[in-house]
Amino acid sequence: MADLFDTVIENTASERPAFRQAPAGDYIATVRAAKIVKANSGTQGIELEFTLLDAMHDGDMTGVDLSKCRLRDTQWVSEKTLPYVQERLSRIAPETVGNSIRDALDILPGNEVVVNLSHETANRDGTPLNTPRLKVDRYYSVEWYMANKKAA
Repeated sequence: MADLFDTVIENTASERPAFRQAPAGDYIATVRAAKIVKANSGTQGIELEFTLLDAMHDGDMTGVDLSKCRLRDTQWVSEKTLPYVQERLSRIAPETVGNSIRDALDILPGNEVVVNLSHETANRDGTPLNTPRLKVDRYYSVEWYMANKKAA
């Protein structure tokens, strides 16, 4: 078997366009997974993983492969944030209303939602990121967004 370091470098990979992160704006997404996470401080939260399906804006999508755009959103749960978290979860799936947050984790995956994204360009310590990280600013149910998108 030949040494892999003796393999000739081909130019096909270098001709491919570079990966580009999705631009800020509204997207239809589906909830891929929902789980409980714990911060170092002990605070618990809900981490939602999304798969972006389609852009709802006219931004430049050249070179953007939505299947490669990773989107996670963590909502920390405390007495103070509980109403806010409940509101966001009910926007994703109205069926979560009247259920516990633990039960909502089983209801959320597979639901479609419109997410409004922005970019984080630096870590909390101020060091810049090579590729901007997608950040969820707002959620809208698909039905509400389609009926009221001018207000969004």
